[in-house]
Amino acid sequence: MDTITLTGVSANGTHGVLDFEHQRAQPFIVDATLYLDLAAAGQSDALGDTVDYGRVAKDIVAVIEGEHVDLIEKLAQRIAERILAIEPIAKVDITVHKPHAPITVPFADVAVSISRVRDAQGAAVPVHETHVNADAAGRTVPSTQPQHGVHHAVVALGGNVGDVKSTLRAAVREIDGLPGTQVTGISPLYRTAAWGMADGTPDFLNAVVELETTQRSHELLASLQDIERAHGRNREHHWDSRPLDLDIIDFDGISSADPDLSLPHPRAWQRAFVLAPWNALDPYARLAGAHSGLVSDLLAAAADRDAVKLDSEDWMLGGHDDPDTTTQTNAQTAAQVQVPDSDSAPATAPAPVSRKAVISMDSTSREAERLFREAIVSIDSIPGNQVQGISPLYHVSHFDGPDALSAVVQVETKLPAADLIAALGSIEAAHEGLVDLDLIDMDGVTSDTPTCRVPWPSAKHHASVLAPWMDMDPEATLGLEPVSFLLAMAPDAGQVGLLSDNWIMGQ
Repeated sequence: MDTITLTGVSANGTHGVLDFEHQRAQPFIVDATLYLDLAAAGQSDALGDTVDYGRVAKDIVAVIEGEHVDLIEKLAQRIAERILAIEPIAKVDITVHKPHAPITVPFADVAVSISRVRDAQGAAVPVHETHVNADAAGRTVPSTQPQHGVHHAVVALGGNVGDVKSTLRAAVREIDGLPGTQVTGISPLYRTAAWGMADGTPDFLNAVVELETTQRSHELLASLQDIERAHGRNREHHWDSRPLDLDIIDFDGISSADPDLSLPHPRAWQRAFVLAPWNALDPYARLAGAHSGLVSDLLAAAADRDAVKLDSEDWMLGGHDDPDTTTQTNAQTAAQVQVPDSDSAPATAPAPVSRKAVISMDSTSREAERLFREAIVSIDSIPGNQVQGISPLYHVSHFDGPDALSAVVQVETKLPAADLIAALGSIEAAHEGLVDLDLIDMDGVTSDTPTCRVPWPSAKHHASVLAPWMDMDPEATLGLEPVSFLLAMAPDAGQVGLLSDNWIMGQ
């Protein structure tokens, strides 16, 4: 599902438990992420096919300036209800900041975050992560709770008959084309020998995709089985070779013993051909259920982990496949599985793996705010990129030169690190070098070549990077160390200060 994000919408309101808060207005700041299908708008270029985010911002302000509530939890709920009344928004994430809350100890901010979806009656209801029921004997039984709104699913793909890569590519496109569904991540492709099958049985190829969908779990299962049948899959013999196999591994973290669809997939925890691509796609993924745990830990414990070999990083592109990948040595393929190199894809095309990246912005220009806003638009418009987070704006004092402004942005990108760095360089050149853009970190990528250093070596020593990054993501880490710790140890921590929370709005 596509998103529209508004960050730093601010207004004054009389919300709070204390008596004086009923009378004296104070600032409240709201971040909102709207989930909806933007495919029609992308084709028509018509406002009527999307959401007027100016109207959404005004609705947020109207709630803040409206009737008093004691709790910002209630304020967040009212904002969610107001926004979900706007078609075609299906889900909303709301964060309400109360930076001047009456707390007697030093603090930077107080915030409440909620996620709400529209149910069948039009009410704004919480997004439940787990649905587990039990019978009188305490046994897990299928969940009967309705599933509404936008769901997150992980689907495993595999096959060993015919032109498997072509079939898997077609399946990904067909999954992405299902009503109300968008593929949000595609793993590298892995190769596994056909264990326990007749000699000469072709190797299996496997991958994992993440998707967001408005289909419920059983609807998605039926859709995937339709795609399997269209590619000649026959489920009469469970362990046979097959042209295509599509399995739902996870759906909203639900645990269910439904005989038609057990969730999570009951054998995923011990199958390296599922765990390896899933871990490559999301190094922080976690499997729910009876065998819950980090996917990376489950992969390390899987009995067949050494039998799964990386086949291709860029298999979705087509035409770039090594015609004889089986001739790679065991040492080469083992190294590939342990440290997938996202920068091995051709520089002219984005890699299919979607990763989180953090980019810093720095400028001594008097037009720094405008330059930053223009740079963010340029970063977001790069094919394969989507800006997902923008930090507050910070002032940086320099004793030996002009003061500067700094900020960081978080993006989800399908570009290899080297290509993203090159794209940032092009944006810098377009602004005549008045803004400095650096790739600070990218999930799962470590590189130390002259043109691609990730993580950025000196970032851990610069408060101008660490302070806005921590403000945007208090749980962020750089390498193995929390950004909050690195900021406390930074030699220039006293030279940076928060300048604006809502600078991105142009105020």
